[in-house]
Amino acid sequence: MILTLPDLITPEELVLIKQKLAAVPFADGKATAGELLHAKKQNQQIPWDHPVMKDITNLVMQALGRHDAFMSAAQPRRLAAMLVSRYGPGMAYGSHVDSAVMGAPHHVRSDVSFTLFLSEPDTYEGGELAFEVAGSEVSFKLPARSAICYSTGQLHRVRPVESGERLAVVGWVQSLVRDPGMRELLHDLSTARELLVG
Repeated sequence: MILTLPDLITPEELVLIKQKLAAVPFADGKATAGELLHAKKQNQQIPWDHPVMKDITNLVMQALGRHDAFMSAAQPRRLAAMLVSRYGPGMAYGSHVDSAVMGAPHHVRSDVSFTLFLSEPDTYEGGELAFEVAGSEVSFKLPARSAICYSTGQLHRVRPVESGERLAVVGWVQSLVRDPGMRELLHDLSTARELLVG
């Protein structure tokens, strides 16, 4: 299941995140890529253990917690990891699936991945988040403050950025429900119940 979450954070929260990022140096994204993904990952990032990530993590997790669709679809138990990624011209991340276990040294199973867009779509060319679905590719380039979540085992890539800068918060959560098919079924049931009540 691929679920978009419009306006996950408020305009004020977006400004706050960008203010916190303004003075922080980004590191090579390969630092958190396994050896097999080194050639595919060309980006920069602020890793989960950087001090600035504590405030950003708290803000994003609170936003996810107040979003009913995310809570229904993800059934979150705990955060596995979160970082901020940056793509400039020529940067991309080839087709891959996210790691099933994250958060060293205290490893946590990651079941649901999410990307929170921090850059408006018209400020950069390329950089779409693209998923392999039933033999074809579906891509997303959402407005700033919006997010997308999907099962961690979903094949995806970030298309090359041609110009501008693509900035995003990327995170992974462990779900109370490990099986993605069961999570989708529970989400569908929750949606149906809301329609009946409404």
